[in-house]
Amino acid sequence: FRDPKMRVSLSRLSAAIQVPDHLKLVSQQLTLPMASGRCMIIGQPSFKYPIAVISPPPEVAPLLAAIRSCDVRPFRIISYVEESGRAFNCSFFNDEAHMRGWIEWLSDNALTAGSQFHECVRSAMPEDEPLPTAETLLFGRGTDVLTDTRFGEYQVGMSISFSRQVPLGPDEYAEMCEVAASREFELRIARCMEERNVDYFGRLAMLEDPRAAAERGSPPALITALRYGSIYDAR
Repeated sequence: FRDPKMRVSLSRLSAAIQVPDHLKLVSQQLTLPMASGRCMIIGQPSFKYPIAVISPPPEVAPLLAAIRSCDVRPFRIISYVEESGRAFNCSFFNDEAHMRGWIEWLSDNALTAGSQFHECVRSAMPEDEPLPTAETLLFGRGTDVLTDTRFGEYQVGMSISFSRQVPLGPDEYAEMCEVAASREFELRIARCMEERNVDYFGRLAMLEDPRAAAERGSPPALITALRYGSIYDAR
């Protein structure tokens, strides 16, 4: 962008991937590219430890068991640990209906006080912090894939840097979409990483849920996930 400080509001989140043992095999190819129509949600760093793992901690195991049998469950949940030590999940869905249904299910069955799995979530949260709600749970949600240049396989020690850019108006939104999806922009990123000896494995760029943007009164945000070889590369 010509002047990023003036044209967008930017939030960033970097974290290390927590890879379950059954996904550490070289034969497990998880790279997409992301199919059109699929959605992604990124949680706020809230938990004391990763919960979407094999096997989950006993106090959250009932919630994870219920998720496995839920009709609107994500087809993939990846747990991350931020540099602060807080954990969060990134979840992927086949379509927007499943994503919305999942958020509603989680709110009704785990985030609401007195709900069936409320204590599971409560036990994974720091004692001095309030439990997230459906409104405060997410760092971002992507519903429209602009580009997916990720390559290679997930490896132990890899890192992800999530960013959320909010354009200030329609002109900035149009430019953001054009640049973010362009081959030239990806080549600029790759050259920049190579010059700085950064292990970079591509990026997924998605537009935010337009309904959430409309409620905020601005164009949809750009949600980006950049893959790196390590947390040091992400820094």
